This record gives sequence, C-alpha cells and structure tokens, in this order.
Amino acid sequence: MKSPRWQHRTLILILACLLTASVFAATQKKLPHWQNPKYIEHAFLDIAMRGEYEQVRPLIRKWHQPLRVWVNSTSGDAEEQRWLIAMHFHHLSEITNLPVHFVPNKEQANVKIFFSGNEDLYPTVARELSPERLNYMDDAVCMGSIRFNRWSEITGGTVVIPVERAQSKGRFVPCIVEELSQMLGLINDSHFAYPTVFSDRTSDEFLTGLDYVLLRLLYLPEVHAGMTMQKAMPILRERLRVWERNGTIAQAQKSIQRGRLYALLNESSELVTQ
Repeated sequence: MKSPRWQHRTLILILACLLTASVFAATQKKLPHWQNPKYIEHAFLDIAMRGEYEQVRPLIRKWHQPLRVWVNSTSGDAEEQRWLIAMHFHHLSEITNLPVHFVPNKEQANVKIFFSGNEDLYPTVARELSPERLNYMDDAVCMGSIRFNRWSEITGGTVVIPVERAQSKGRFVPCIVEELSQMLGLINDSHFAYPTVFSDRTSDEFLTGLDYVLLRLLYLPEVHAGMTMQKAMPILRERLRVWERNGTIAQAQKSIQRGRLYALLNESSELVTQ
C-alpha cells in the first residue's frame, strides 16, 4: 500500500496539472481567433496566393524595387488626396521596408493613381486598367490592378478611385487603404478571413492586426517572388512561431494603429462625439 504522503504528493501534482491546463485553456479562449498561427497561414494562402478576378498560379507576388508613385486627380480636393496617399504609403513602407517615392511625371512612375469624376470614370478604367474591367463597374467602388513579370515580381500597379461614388458610399478613405495595400501583393479579397480589409465578410476600413502580420510575412527578406506554397510555407511557419513567442502577433493590433491614418480616424471620432 502506498503511503498517505505519496498519495498527498500525487494529488498535489494532479491538481497543479489541472490548474495549469485550466489557465492555459482560459488564456487560449481569450486570444482572438486571428492570432492563431494556423489561421494566419490559411489567411495568407487565401489572400496572397490567389487572384480576385483572374485565375493566377498560386505563387508569391511582391515588389523587389522601390515604388515610384504618380497621382492624377480630375475630381475632388487634389491636395487632400495626395496627403492621404502619402500617409498610407508611409505606413506601408514602415511595415514592409519597401521604399516609396513620389514622381512628377507619369512616365517615371510604376504606380499610377487616378482620382476620377463621373464624367471621365469609364474612359479612365478602360484606358488605364482594361476594357474588360468595365464589366465589374456596377459592383465595384474602387478598382486596381498589378502587373508582374515572369518571375512574379510586381513591376507596376494602377488604381482608379471614383471620387463621387466612393464618397457617397462612405468608402473614400477605405478605398485608398485597401487598393494601395492590395497592390503590394495581397491580391485577393478573402471569403473567410477576418478581421481584414481584404475580406468580403467584414467592413474594416483600416488595416488590422491580421493585415499587419500578413504584410510583414510577405515582405520577409527570405520570401521571394515566384516562391510556391511548398517553398514559402516552412519559412512562414518558422517566423510565426518566433512571433508567437516574442509577442509580435499579440501586439500586432497596437502596432498597426501607429499609422498616421489611425490618428486621423481618432480625431474624426472625437469631433463627432464632442
């Protein structure tokens, strides 16, 4: 027969294990679903390696050169539009370490952004995107496209923002955020991932913590354009393990809110409540 002291120690050990398991389970329950590394993996595959309108091979697509941005406006406040573009590109550059410069001429640009009025919207879309994109005009608020070479390096991007239409639907700033962010290589609007601006399920207007993690994964130096899912996934999984341990994923929402457009959102909210 085992001694009472041994039984007591065994009971303490069992209770300690149960307590640890309970604390762990409680901690797990409090974590947002999108902070699960497996969820992030699936979101990355769905958003970064698929196409929204056309069938594309499931490969990594990203920029390997600085962005040279040219902005053209035929409607609305051109100065405000350029400021919004500059603020968001500055934010994206901080996340991805991708250099961004503004250029004075269209010929110098590899990123072209058009703010169009109702009168020139359809001609602009047909000329700068493609005539086929006119078929999506009824459902689209803002439109964009990217070009990439045979190595899947993104070499150019074009965005058309219908000023009156976007403003009437309350989507003017969200259009800028989504289209410019999508241009970096997160090309698909996901049907399952949330919270993210690249989602059909939610109406997020600004980049989320999940978006922050996806952008950082895409622009890891060891992740190259043209990588297949099989080659990229071990790199992504290892980095997610590191970020899970060091708190990068847990702090992602706070990190993304340091963007200057978030300050604009907060100021607007304060004005409304005053």
